[in-house]
Amino acid sequence: MKRVFISRNLKPSSPIRKVLGNHTFLDISLIRFGKLDFEAPQADWIFFYSRNGVRYFFQDNNYELYPFLWACMNEGTADELSHYVTNISFVGNGTPNEVAQSFKIEINTNQVVCFIRAKNSMDSILKQLGESHHFSIPVYTNDPIDGAPDQSFDILIFTSPLNVDAWFKSNPYKNEKVISIGNTTADHIKESIGITNVIVAEHPSEEAIAKRLKQIL
Repeated sequence: MKRVFISRNLKPSSPIRKVLGNHTFLDISLIRFGKLDFEAPQADWIFFYSRNGVRYFFQDNNYELYPFLWACMNEGTADELSHYVTNISFVGNGTPNEVAQSFKIEINTNQVVCFIRAKNSMDSILKQLGESHHFSIPVYTNDPIDGAPDQSFDILIFTSPLNVDAWFKSNPYKNEKVISIGNTTADHIKESIGITNVIVAEHPSEEAIAKRLKQIL
């Protein structure tokens, strides 16, 4: 029996739960979220990095009535956005470099894109577009919690750089196997913690994490 930690609250239908079976696991986010005030953006496109960005953007607002073109980082974010708007014009595959290249082709050079992000966001797609007229606004806070669980695990699964910071702020590396949801998080683990043998999911999704997890259980 393995003991597994994942920095995300898993839904009952999560493929990760199915792979874990009778193994012991703890699924909990190490990030505290909160709403920020913001003004209605003046833009042609609204681009969402995450499900949380969608939720906080539309909380108490009727922006679905605005004539925006809607874009999302990945399918999960698009699924959340579909609860608020009918037409989504762009959905990326979740890999920052590939999303940036695909989105550049989708937009016209004179169109303005507003990226909806967390306070502590790497703003990965905006940085890669390289156009000064695009901008981003934070609509929610995402701060690491103090005091990650003080337990021993065989496998650690991280879903964001902030979760990595929160975990290793309280826990030393004990030679656990480490799985990352994507290259951005994996690079952060390597650079900030010094762990080089990070197992990276093929795509930034729970299905891809489950596939990697199954290989090492």
